[in-house]
Amino acid sequence: MIYPPRVMVVEDEAIIALDIQRQLTNAGFSVAGKAQTAEGAFQQIERENPDIVLMDIRLKGKMDGVQAASIIRSRYALPVIFLTAHADGPTLQRAQDTEPFGYLVKPLADANVKATITMALHKHRMERERENSRKLLSAILHGLPDVVVVARPSGEILFLNHVAERITGWSLREAAGKSILEVAAVESHDGNPVTTDLLLQLGGEGSTPTRIPPQSVLTTKDGRKIDIAGHLSLMSVDGRPAGVFVTLQDITSQNSEDRRVRQEQQMLIASELAHGVALEFYTLFGLIDDAVNTISNSADKDTVDLIRKASKSGSAMATQLAELREGNGTAHIVNVTQYLRAGHTLLQGVCGKGVKLSIEAELDVGYILSTGNHFEQLIVNLVLEGKHKLEGPGELTIGADIHTQAVSPSKVGSYVRLSLKAEKSSKAGIAREASLRALTELPRVGLAIVRTIAIASGGFTRLTEPSDTICLIEVFLPRHESRLAAAAAANECSQMILTVAFPESLIETVRANFDQDVMLLGAGSPEEASWISELYEGDIDLVVVSKSCAQTEEMDGARDRMRARRPHAAFLESDFAGDSSEPFELTEMLKDFLRSKPVSASRSADAAP
Repeated sequence: MIYPPRVMVVEDEAIIALDIQRQLTNAGFSVAGKAQTAEGAFQQIERENPDIVLMDIRLKGKMDGVQAASIIRSRYALPVIFLTAHADGPTLQRAQDTEPFGYLVKPLADANVKATITMALHKHRMERERENSRKLLSAILHGLPDVVVVARPSGEILFLNHVAERITGWSLREAAGKSILEVAAVESHDGNPVTTDLLLQLGGEGSTPTRIPPQSVLTTKDGRKIDIAGHLSLMSVDGRPAGVFVTLQDITSQNSEDRRVRQEQQMLIASELAHGVALEFYTLFGLIDDAVNTISNSADKDTVDLIRKASKSGSAMATQLAELREGNGTAHIVNVTQYLRAGHTLLQGVCGKGVKLSIEAELDVGYILSTGNHFEQLIVNLVLEGKHKLEGPGELTIGADIHTQAVSPSKVGSYVRLSLKAEKSSKAGIAREASLRALTELPRVGLAIVRTIAIASGGFTRLTEPSDTICLIEVFLPRHESRLAAAAAANECSQMILTVAFPESLIETVRANFDQDVMLLGAGSPEEASWISELYEGDIDLVVVSKSCAQTEEMDGARDRMRARRPHAAFLESDFAGDSSEPFELTEMLKDFLRSKPVSASRSADAAP
């Protein structure tokens, strides 16, 4: 059954209101209440739920019909038709600003009433359908996982979805009306504008979306660069440009993964190639040794010695190539400064006589991750390459410092920069024999090995020769601030708990209930705990002390020594003794304590959850 439209009348003249009610009934409408004031109209609307409102412009009361119509449109989303007998210009202008659905002039004519109300209801229904479609479209665009930007043909922003707001850093309110060249500024890695060029390339109606070139980046509001892919297209209506539609995907993580895979592939190819070359070298040098033994009695002694040195040098080169394939497995943590200082004697031996080696490393440059013996190979080959550059006497200086300047497209926050400066001695000769001996004694694959290991570690290298006598080789390796950060990157233990004077059976049970990234060490006494604190190289997050020894002088002394070395370690007292139910309770208490990240240096068991 179809019900007639419900019309509410707001008119402060009772006789006119009755006449309007009669005409509405004759026209086939249902009268859904009458009101003489704006306040009464609001109450009637909430009670009767009409489809449309006839509103007298010159309404008596605290607010006139224009004010009431504005509230009805915004609060109840109902169409309003104004009733007027005469109105001044300013009042009509105010009425027009409320976007009425029509006007009826009093006294009403029967012929106009039905036509005006019917058209107003149709117009309102169409507007509501368009608004519902707009909301549906907006919900769809906001639900997409990609960045969506809509702009006018002239480039002013009309719409950003939620992903676009998050990625670009611009809210829709901030971006509305701004140029797409500012909000969605896409450029190539070398800084050339992409958005402008694509806008110029767009065709007319029916043109296909234009793909954003590879290796493009989006500049966010705060200046960050994000690797992106996507398309830009021109929307047309009736053959005329209606807007620009841009879709983008953040592919930063994908690019990082692709680079990592390519680096692993390059490392694998290089190591396999090196291994194959090494086997060939071994065969060739074996033949050389046999030949030398055959001619040693008749040939010149110096020539034989030179051939033997060349053979020995080639064998060493082959050994390095073969070993390059080794080292696959779990990455381990390397303190760069400690390694360089501890290995000074070995590296000086690699240099040989006539070459002075100096190490100028900062006190603490942080940590790197190295697989197998790759870092040792990198350092040794770096020194060998520097020795080759000298071609005789000279000085090699190894440096290590922290590097944060953006010299690479990598997203690594900072690097450990290893530098090797090779400076020739002013007394170095360039005689043929000296050059020949340098070439035969020094492997020439050193720099290739250094570059390969650096790339496999997520780093890169740089070679400069500022003068004829100086050569500088730099190696940049991803840096980790602390052992904890390096351990997290290497999937090693990221949290450490030291227990003091607990039964070993209790500790074993609790240890089994923790994840692999939490290490649990047990000290039998305060003195043993103090020694563990001195010898353990990583951070200690929490020291749990049994109440049986917590208040003793021995524990007080051990606690003071541990706090002096580890001021950030938290201390917890507990009276768990090893009952069957206590391992679970102790485990949960420790987990809650670690999750809470307490800032206090101590905490009592009574306060523990």
